[in-house]
Amino acid sequence: MYNQIIEKFIAAQQAARQAYQDAANFERDMLAGTGTEEPFFAVGVRSAYRQEDELKKFCQSLAGNVVSRARKEFAPPGARLDIDNSAEYERAGLEIHEALRKGEIPDLDRLWASLTACYKGDGGAATAYRQAAARIVRNFGLHRNAEVKRTAAGVVLKKPVYTETSYRSSRRRVGYHSTQPTADCLMGLATFAGKAGNALLAKQLGGINLHELEYVSREKIAMPGLDITLFNDKWEFKFCNELAEALMLFIGEYGQEAMQERH
Repeated sequence: MYNQIIEKFIAAQQAARQAYQDAANFERDMLAGTGTEEPFFAVGVRSAYRQEDELKKFCQSLAGNVVSRARKEFAPPGARLDIDNSAEYERAGLEIHEALRKGEIPDLDRLWASLTACYKGDGGAATAYRQAAARIVRNFGLHRNAEVKRTAAGVVLKKPVYTETSYRSSRRRVGYHSTQPTADCLMGLATFAGKAGNALLAKQLGGINLHELEYVSREKIAMPGLDITLFNDKWEFKFCNELAEALMLFIGEYGQEAMQERH
């Protein structure tokens, strides 16, 4: 399928080049007796280099789209599946530049087959869950034996969050350097919540917009089974006992590799 798209693009390139060449020849024939010389003709034909560069960029873009499709298609509902383009190209033996240099079609159908074999079914789900568990472990410092506060009502985990004063008010907002780690943490928890069958919590966690969120210290976000208390230098996540137990089981199953990290 993808190889046919490349073939169609090459055919379109060739047809376009021929059409421009015909127009250029026609212009030069019509103006032959006028004394017009290069570079004063209006119709030009792209060089072979520009055409080859266009084809390479098209193939690179299409290959990226193939991986993006895998990220969406093989991720569990509501979860994020990170797939590294370069690693997948290497796994599939895809070398776009080398294939084009040899006059061959880069085999993007083989790339898709490789992605399907690796991530379809349980493969994509398990990978997404491992990635989510790793985000949770690292953001709460569980691999560094960070404090886990247990109370009669549940378990409290703390995440450092750098904040700054909003330029629109005296309220606080998540600082630039904390935005991505905090988003990763929330996405990891949303993926866990979906896996645990708490669809509403997963939706609410995924709906927190850190670019728009403003708050005062000790303000609370209440969700099913989870309360997040927002401080100026940290966020405290209080899980109810049932959710905390499910989270520990999730980390035990999917987060062991991340738990072995010590940095």
